[in-house]
Amino acid sequence: MTKTLTRQILATTWKTKVTMTNNDELALILVAAGSSARIGFDKTGTKIKKEYLPMQGGTVLSSAAKAFLSTLDFSTVVVTFPNSDNAEDLKANREKSKEALFADDFVKNYNANFIFIPGGKTRQESVRDALEAIAEKAPACSLVFIHDGARPFLKGETVELTYRAACEFGAAVPGLQPTETQKKIDENGFIVKHLLRSSLTAVQTPQVFKFRPILEAHRIAAESQKTFTDDTEIWDEYAAKRKDKNGEAYSRVKVVLGDPENKKITYPEDLKSL
Repeated sequence: MTKTLTRQILATTWKTKVTMTNNDELALILVAAGSSARIGFDKTGTKIKKEYLPMQGGTVLSSAAKAFLSTLDFSTVVVTFPNSDNAEDLKANREKSKEALFADDFVKNYNANFIFIPGGKTRQESVRDALEAIAEKAPACSLVFIHDGARPFLKGETVELTYRAACEFGAAVPGLQPTETQKKIDENGFIVKHLLRSSLTAVQTPQVFKFRPILEAHRIAAESQKTFTDDTEIWDEYAAKRKDKNGEAYSRVKVVLGDPENKKITYPEDLKSL
């Protein structure tokens, strides 16, 4: 497969303005329960929580949320925040999460059901808990968008692309073809396989899924006690291999063209972009 053909496949898009159907009830999960361990500390020695850093009149977290809320109509927004065994610390963490999300007036005044929940021990647990919260509070949800709270440079075009692809195929994710030649190595650091860049993609978020299948997939994944790298892997393992109520198999995850600017803030040098 040529590089040009790969880009054409990933760039499959729709020319018309995105239009939601009357049956759409959308939910958004913003995953922000991590410790931001790789970011480090500020000048006062305080641990930096990257999602709560100021950005464009709001915060990193509110900027991530705004990209979705200004593009589509969401009825439910779930935000995960750092957990704690101490009740007072847990309460403080919840309030910090609310302050960061509602630092932007557009987000603060948005008409949706905002739910704040403590994260799990892993990202996988945090997402599953968020899905369970949606199942309880918004059982009619049709599609769920799962996004890194520390990925604030998301554009509406990517939201639209993943939404349309998920409507058609059931699951979608933005991806970028690697620019460097990729190799597979063994445990000793020796190359054992030469991979074709044209068949590889580096996935981003949002990862978008039909709600019920990804919820059931996460429940099965939890029972299996396996650890998965992201939600597309859980979908492929436990949803794509299953059939819907009409007896039709769910599709594998559709990859649409990602955006190089849709970066996740991870290291101290990433803060220069804010």
